[in-house]
Amino acid sequence: MPEGTMQSFMNYDQREDRLLAPYGLRSRQSRGREFPDTDHPYRSPFQRDRDRIIHSSAFRRLADKTQVFMNLSDYHRTRLTHTIEVVTIARTIGRALGLNEDLIEALGHLHDIGHPPFGHTGEDVLKECMVDCGGFSHNAFGLILVKDLEIRSSEYNGLNLTFEVLEGQHTRVDKRQMTFLRPLLEAQTVETCDSMTYDAHDADDALKLGLVSFEDFMQIPLFAQSVEAVLQRYGKQEGRRLRKLVIRQLISSQVTDVTETALDRLAKWNPKTPEEAEMCDPIVTVSDSLATQKKHLEQFLFERVYRHPDIVAWRKQGQDQLRRMYEGYLRQPELIRGKLKDWIDVWGLPRTVGYYIGTMTDSYCQREFEAHFR
Repeated sequence: MPEGTMQSFMNYDQREDRLLAPYGLRSRQSRGREFPDTDHPYRSPFQRDRDRIIHSSAFRRLADKTQVFMNLSDYHRTRLTHTIEVVTIARTIGRALGLNEDLIEALGHLHDIGHPPFGHTGEDVLKECMVDCGGFSHNAFGLILVKDLEIRSSEYNGLNLTFEVLEGQHTRVDKRQMTFLRPLLEAQTVETCDSMTYDAHDADDALKLGLVSFEDFMQIPLFAQSVEAVLQRYGKQEGRRLRKLVIRQLISSQVTDVTETALDRLAKWNPKTPEEAEMCDPIVTVSDSLATQKKHLEQFLFERVYRHPDIVAWRKQGQDQLRRMYEGYLRQPELIRGKLKDWIDVWGLPRTVGYYIGTMTDSYCQREFEAHFR
């Protein structure tokens, strides 16, 4: 590289000043990290957070963690594919609104990192088993992973993420907690995209797996409107092509609604800084009319998909298996391997066992069960 070439790069402060709206959080406004870190010449702190999360062991394990459906096909969504989809959609909205896309990416890649094996079934069992030692929440466990269990330095535990990224995850730990300030707009964006993504893609997977018929979904106004929009634009469509076009339209219509709603609220309240935006009512969220329609879709998914006999049978099998594993590790703590065994003296055995199971992928969990507890 010729001498002086690096000086021609636009640094992240210059890039953010050129691209971000006044209410988008700039890197220089970050409160920093717990442990001081040398600045990088052209990678922003939030870019580095994103990369640290993506390169972590916990993130890679999402590739083999259930979203909703397990062992029903080999092409349904996992926690990893769901995370990628959320980040992609959130970046689209963030770019349209002039928000910090690097921060959005870091928040999005982090948001599901604490999920245990077997989807919400795993979380329900661990919450029950750990009731006397603090319980279990995948959002809270995500913080434990990136603050305590992941290692990238010889001097401290954790990934040493910025306070803004950690705070975004803290907000998810107790979504009902009332504070004077709302989450950053970037965090609101990820939260809203998480909801719209799993609604659409759980519907897609349920249709692919034949758990619910297309005709049944037509009872839901939001779904029926998407079908109508597809037929008006493309003419008659059938089968797999129709399903894919409808799911795409279902996502697209929600993205448009959220973006237009946010722009209307930004014009109304006109926040000049990220702090002013945090003092407003939620900005990056669905409109009131779409919120009502989403409730109908989510109720349908709950009753017809999540309570489908095949899903219920799988959940029961998974619950029984995880309970036996939890009790088995309590009796035989010598089976705990890797870095978690070093935390028994810190957390106590019951909590450590729950966190050990929480780190497992579906496949590893199944192998451990077969090897030690069947």
